[in-house]
Amino acid sequence: MPDRKDKILRILASEQLKPSQNVINMCDKIKTRHEGRVQAFVYYGSSLRAMNDPEKMLDFYVLVDSYRKTHKSPLRVVINSMLPPSVYYMENANADGSISNCKYSIISLPAFEKKCSGKAFLSVVWGRFSQPCVLLFPKSESIKSRIQLARSRGIRHVANQTAPLFTGKTDAIKFWARGFMESYKTELRPESSEARSEEIVARYEKRYGALMETIYGKPDVQNLFAMPVASSFNQMLCKLKWFGRRLLGKPVAAIRILSSAVTFDGGLDYVLHKLKNHSGVTIPVTEGQRRHPILWSPVLAWRLYRKGAFK
Repeated sequence: MPDRKDKILRILASEQLKPSQNVINMCDKIKTRHEGRVQAFVYYGSSLRAMNDPEKMLDFYVLVDSYRKTHKSPLRVVINSMLPPSVYYMENANADGSISNCKYSIISLPAFEKKCSGKAFLSVVWGRFSQPCVLLFPKSESIKSRIQLARSRGIRHVANQTAPLFTGKTDAIKFWARGFMESYKTELRPESSEARSEEIVARYEKRYGALMETIYGKPDVQNLFAMPVASSFNQMLCKLKWFGRRLLGKPVAAIRILSSAVTFDGGLDYVLHKLKNHSGVTIPVTEGQRRHPILWSPVLAWRLYRKGAFK
């Protein structure tokens, strides 16, 4: 009988989609900017779920082999090494005259593998890439296998960090929606964590049912899955971990967003717009602050914090 790891890998392989031409063109442009460094792309987010909507910003994780060789700025190398991923913005003109834009996050392949595993406390990677996404242009079959195996570990880790929150039986939608809701609460997000998690899971109900069956066995006649019995201590520990992730995750996300202000023209305005979408908070900035966002980032971060942008 095939083991569970192989079943999860087959589910991930079945989700591969042919990318649209604007996605291909954007990936080519990113590879040109970081020539020789890109090992693979992972395409995810709302633009993947609405692939034909030209208004949606493309979202990629770009896996690289070296931060030092990827970035021109030594400061960016340090930031990316200490707090991966590092966020960039790019636009590309399409053949029909439209403009595609994207946000892409640089992370090394080893860091991606580590952050999909149980070794990573924060859920930003293992939570995100447990959801449907598409692996694009891996440099080799070996790299493709490493990324998909990392994602399969991330899926099992989400399950392990969610199961103690349940007693008795539950269905697949409630189970995965609860896990992703806990993960979303650790991030800066404009939408309701509960509503968003339910929407994501309901859209891919068959997928999450298959993952549930792979990890926990077949459901009963009511399509409910029996959860592993967790002690009171393990239940409490699981809740404390999620509480700790919420305390740490939002400040880390805010620092990562602010650091992206140096990666493209108008970056500070983009960051402030993103924070406004997340929290409703905005602050005025001077031209000097726009020219030197890193220098002014502690002052700007303090002002945003005082107004409640990172809650």
